[in-house]
Amino acid sequence: MSRTWTEHPARTGIRRDVSLDFASPKAEMDTGISDKTDDGAERLSTSAAVWHYPAQVPSPAATAVPAASPGHVRRLLLIHGFRGDHHGMALIVDALPEFEVFVPDLPGFGATPPLQRGPDGPAEHSLATYAACVEALAETLQLGPDDVLVGHSFGSIVVAAHAAQRNPAAHAAQRNPAAHAAQSRPAAHSTKPRRWAGLALFAPISNDIFTGSLLPGAAAVDLYYRSSQWLPERWAQALLRSPLAQAVTNVSMIVTRVPEQVAYIRDQHRRHFSGFADPHSLLQAYWASSRHTVTEFAELLDLPVLLVPGAQDQLSTPAGQRALRRMIPQAHSEVLCGTGHLLHYEKPAQAARALRRFIATLD
Repeated sequence: MSRTWTEHPARTGIRRDVSLDFASPKAEMDTGISDKTDDGAERLSTSAAVWHYPAQVPSPAATAVPAASPGHVRRLLLIHGFRGDHHGMALIVDALPEFEVFVPDLPGFGATPPLQRGPDGPAEHSLATYAACVEALAETLQLGPDDVLVGHSFGSIVVAAHAAQRNPAAHAAQRNPAAHAAQSRPAAHSTKPRRWAGLALFAPISNDIFTGSLLPGAAAVDLYYRSSQWLPERWAQALLRSPLAQAVTNVSMIVTRVPEQVAYIRDQHRRHFSGFADPHSLLQAYWASSRHTVTEFAELLDLPVLLVPGAQDQLSTPAGQRALRRMIPQAHSEVLCGTGHLLHYEKPAQAARALRRFIATLD
């Protein structure tokens, strides 16, 4: 039944376990060295589980998608949201059969273990760390300037933070924040080749959730995660994996009233919502997801950007989405009606069509 929502048959991914080893973003920021040097920078590592979906069928839409290099068909890297894994992107993948797609589990979620800091044990799972992980994935998978990066929800913040780092103005801001803040706009576009042909943000996080109408719900969620810090390990696990938390998520986030879709979403949450490695890395990921928005990086996104919010998004407001669009120099927006933050479950075919149209415009 779910395949009627994608307009295409289900695709079967091929799991690849990819070894990642890259410089700590903090070490790189402090020393200016790159993750390709061998001069003592702190290194982070994990074995990332990546699902590879080869392109299945040529289609009229595929022939309309230009390629920057002769014989090259654009590939997609999809980054899931908080407390998700690759399963959450499955319907979007199904709805784009003509594209070769890679979907990793982020560190600490699904089949990817948390990041390790050399012999010193677990690393900090910050937004900068997740953004650096995306770069390491792209390099390992040999994705380049012809390809497209896609993020959903927290994934939209991660990929925006990653893409912004390609702009020299981002590095200027790190080294001299006061001088950067004095500029009304960031520096001129980079002369370096683009890392990506384009960036697509599904259900982008545009609002500080601790303000305005979003505050009451955000405060309750914050208390839930803070409480896990005060509990013994076993009790924290029980709290964070509680079926009640899944039920609250379902009630507050599901917009569709189609019974089959509701049942599918509930089942996905039952199967995968608790697929995190441990409370410690989950809490770090929560801080990263709840204390940042795409707006922090909007003006530094010097590439074409597609915004695909749901009209009833529960984590962003319409005003916030409009403001985000105005902040991004090369933004295009397609609002999906009849859905909210879970548009990847409720409107996968519509989201895929928006992405397909966007890719067709890239030159």
